[in-house]
Amino acid sequence: MNQILKGQSDRTQAQIIYTSQELTSDLASMVNRWLVNQGTPELKWRSDARNFIERTPGVNEIWWIDSDLTVQWSESLKPLHHIDIKSIISQPGIQTKLASAQRDNLPEYSPVINTDDGYNIIFILMPIVFDAQFDGYFAIEIYIDEFLARILNDPVNTGFYTKAYAGQEVVYADGPQLQQNSYLEFFELNLDADIDGWTFKIYPTDTVLTTILSPLPYVVLTGGILIVFMLLMTLLSRHKAKNQSHQLSLEIKEREKVQQKLSYLANHDSLTNLPNRHYITQYIEQYIANSDKAKIPFTLLFIDLDHFKDVNDTLGHAMGDQLLKKLPELFSRIFRNHDIIARMGGDEFIIFLPDKIREENVIALAERFMKQLKYPVEIEGHQIRLTGSIGIAMYPRDGTTVNELLSNADAALYRAKDKGRNTYAIYDSVIEHKAQARLKLVNQLHEAQEQQRFEMFYQPRYDAQGHMVGAEALMRWRQAENDYQEPKAFIELLEDTGLIVSVSWQLLSESCQHFKTLLSSHKNIVLSFNVSARLLEHPEFLSRLKNILDEHQFPYDRLELELTEQTLIQDVENSQYILNQLTNWGINVAIDDFGTGYSSLSYLKNFPVHALKIDKSFIHDMNEDQDDLELVKTMIVMGKNLNITTVAEGVETYGQLQKLVAMGCDEFQGFLFSQPIPFGTLQSHLQQLSDIDFAALDIVDGSN
Repeated sequence: MNQILKGQSDRTQAQIIYTSQELTSDLASMVNRWLVNQGTPELKWRSDARNFIERTPGVNEIWWIDSDLTVQWSESLKPLHHIDIKSIISQPGIQTKLASAQRDNLPEYSPVINTDDGYNIIFILMPIVFDAQFDGYFAIEIYIDEFLARILNDPVNTGFYTKAYAGQEVVYADGPQLQQNSYLEFFELNLDADIDGWTFKIYPTDTVLTTILSPLPYVVLTGGILIVFMLLMTLLSRHKAKNQSHQLSLEIKEREKVQQKLSYLANHDSLTNLPNRHYITQYIEQYIANSDKAKIPFTLLFIDLDHFKDVNDTLGHAMGDQLLKKLPELFSRIFRNHDIIARMGGDEFIIFLPDKIREENVIALAERFMKQLKYPVEIEGHQIRLTGSIGIAMYPRDGTTVNELLSNADAALYRAKDKGRNTYAIYDSVIEHKAQARLKLVNQLHEAQEQQRFEMFYQPRYDAQGHMVGAEALMRWRQAENDYQEPKAFIELLEDTGLIVSVSWQLLSESCQHFKTLLSSHKNIVLSFNVSARLLEHPEFLSRLKNILDEHQFPYDRLELELTEQTLIQDVENSQYILNQLTNWGINVAIDDFGTGYSSLSYLKNFPVHALKIDKSFIHDMNEDQDDLELVKTMIVMGKNLNITTVAEGVETYGQLQKLVAMGCDEFQGFLFSQPIPFGTLQSHLQQLSDIDFAALDIVDGSN
């Protein structure tokens, strides 16, 4: 039993060491990519960070912390509201440890942190250092239970339990309590020099224990040993020299096997057993460097599974992993034996097609692959259907280096996604120009944010008596004096780059400062502010919102946050938690663009809602389209029955206003009253704007 336990202990130790080294190596690769590119655009970094999180068990969030220990960017799968990285880097003594990590260019590990809801977490901070260049740290958050569970596998399958201690504290356990007479083996691991080592105890399941301690195997084993011993004694003298030579040969072969295994692990993905990013990039580099092969064209397909994150979110990461394991079989049905298929990370794959292939044949191959993807994959009773997007680049037409080819294939993939996914795109100059234009716009947005050229305009809102009851804050980008651009030209890119978070906080602070001056003379006026999905899911959303309101001493009940239905369904559980907290604080919540989502009625049941803003698409045609009119009427009646304020957006004509008032709509907003205007204009005309006489607009008989 002790020998068996020792073997299992050694295997467990090797698995943990290898996976931990692979984790830090992967983090170091992110650092290298940062240094090679002399920094990375935020959009590219977030994509890289998300791939890192999705392919690394137990990692939920990653941060870039600059050289001044200021958190600049963060990316996470979902906001769990557990630990703020700022609290980690502000702990006593941590700056000394980080300085040491920077000097030695080694990762720094935090002690184990216990959350209020029962999670054990550690943080790894990797310095971004090359020669004299220091750009801060990448930090990752690791959930110990998930990380170790994925390494050690189910005890039912292995036959052994594992319990891990950090000091005297149990940080992981997958089995029952240890008894004084339990069979066990243990080993110790040190994460780094300045924290206590971890102790891992290995002990058998009841099934394994019963099997090993049963007397029958020992009788058989003892008899077998005696027979073998007698045979060995007979042959020993004759074959001693031969055995020594054979033993040496076996040791050499074993070492060769170990080297081969290490080489295999370094070049292959552990989940799918396909070649990995390292292998395919090295292979292409060597291919191009070979003077004979470099004369032969080849093709790269960059494949990304569409909405694969939905599989992980709905069925769990274990199911997602099972699906990824089945993909090599699917690839083998389409591609040739000498084609190279590599997993780049997450749900991204590269297909290397050697030899010259005509463009129409490459297209036919891509279409065959997409058609094959549509057939459902069955996993544990679930029928999963996939689609994929493909970017195509050809050597040497689209690049003569591995970086150019991968970058251009990635640009083509982006275009395929932009076309609606489930399609392919071939790299061409149009893609390049579009990518360059996008990059230029990203840089302009960064400059605009730094120079505070995003400003707020305000569109007044009125009740049925013609009194102005509030105004909606609407973002504008000032590109020159009196030259403002509306959000539809840049809002999607703000979302994609994550800039929407910092810009939103800046503009909320500005809006609170503006409205605070209005509240002194118009105490009932309400500020409406739009919240994006990126902002809502940010881990610091509630704390940052509270800080801004408290800083300006802005009354909580004079703020209304507008969220679309699509924003709320990004993470229903998180949305419910946040909206309940907002309601407890007295902040009003409005559903914007109501009626354009998938299941509007469910939100009224699941979320605390103060107002429904009926989308302007219904208002625009309701006088000509009976269906739109009935839908608007239904929304208004539903609002009244649920005691929810109804607000009509996009009111442009007297006829629309007349019908809305007649149907009992509570409030109105649109060009009929006012376009969005700068705060100075709103302030100077507030009294005039708030005295609109609806009777003068002939809303009673609709004659205008």
